[in-house]
Amino acid sequence: MRKQGCLEAERRAYRSRLAHRWRTRGIDEASLHRAWDIAHEVAVLLYAEFGATEVSVFGSLTEPMRFTKESDIDIVVSGLSDSAFDAAQGKMLDVDSEFRIDLINMAVLSGSFRARVMHQAIRVEKGRHPPHRMTAAAWRTLYEHLRRNVLPADPADMYEMTLKQLTQRLSDELGRIDETLARIQRGVVQIDVLPVQAREFIENTIATDLADVYGGVDRIFLRIAREVDMSVPSGRRWHKDLLAQMAEGCPERPAVISATTEHRLSQLLDFRGMVNNIYGRELSYEKTAVHAESIDALFTTFSQELNAFTAALAGYAEEV
Repeated sequence: MRKQGCLEAERRAYRSRLAHRWRTRGIDEASLHRAWDIAHEVAVLLYAEFGATEVSVFGSLTEPMRFTKESDIDIVVSGLSDSAFDAAQGKMLDVDSEFRIDLINMAVLSGSFRARVMHQAIRVEKGRHPPHRMTAAAWRTLYEHLRRNVLPADPADMYEMTLKQLTQRLSDELGRIDETLARIQRGVVQIDVLPVQAREFIENTIATDLADVYGGVDRIFLRIAREVDMSVPSGRRWHKDLLAQMAEGCPERPAVISATTEHRLSQLLDFRGMVNNIYGRELSYEKTAVHAESIDALFTTFSQELNAFTAALAGYAEEV
């Protein structure tokens, strides 16, 4: 009974601290204003030079309570041919932006991700610019169509709203990783049946996909670090430090992953470093095969631990 009482007290402490953090954080209006200026600059470019029929912002820029100077600008564009879209993506490199710009082609979106983009999207009208001074009223007008999903009228709703959005984003990323895993398994099967001259291409593709799996895990951890911990590691070892951060608890949450999963993900992170820093022909397929054969089991465990983590936060929500 005493142990159960300690657990309940710990749960209440987690809940209280995290709820307070989410309810009291402010809007980084300076970052938002700069990001919207850049979004309008990109829209002008897409309309004028590439003939886009519609340009909209989605993602973190539509969530002002969670947008920070480390966030990305996600833009979805309609009306471009494949070649025009590829050219537009290349042009993004010329945009002077402190934020990473992710350009998405509406024509290729499908399923739940397309539905989320369409629900979030804030259209950037051709020829319209953001106001010079973004007052509280201006922010609410800008995000009006998202209603309480962005700026709840009652601060008491902040925990539930933030948790819902966080859980959805983590689920989206898990779905993308799952698609990559399916591609890896198809590649593993093809290795045994394709001609020898085709093996190198498939081997390199599998290695790249394995690196992408960790990239998805990294994005999940970054979102938790930004939205729950509100602390993101920096420096040359930040990937390793972020992984270690997720295996540790903090005043607002329990550990996200176990020590065993941290160790296994650390090995995958090291492998990703090899993939990103050496030529494909120098990468032994035996090293790739080890990860390809174990990646499904690792992802299953990772998903279970992540779901247990979000379920714990949901449990706190019921008592807030």
